Amino acid sequence: MKIITIALTTTLFLLSASASAAIKVSGSQAKNMDDVQSLGVIYINHNFATEDDANSALDAQADTNGARFYSPILMREPGSNGNIHASAELFR
Repeated sequence: MKIITIALTTTLFLLSASASAAIKVSGSQAKNMDDVQSLGVIYINHNFATEDDANSALDAQADTNGARFYSPILMREPGSNGNIHASAELFR
């Protein structure tokens, strides 16, 4: 009986944790969503080597700010050795 209770508790915890994660959407998807409100734009002042690193950081920051959705804006600056600067628009 204890095993079933522990398994059920663990499952509920994992479902509730994943339910609050922000969802990455494209810019065109964000423009077509009628039932969302913009929370503003976040900027992460760090040079990222890969887009995956930048997206992971944006995802974490969007979750921290309570966003349901975020639309990443990744920018490569000329002369920066290909580093990526990241920002995203957040939506509720």
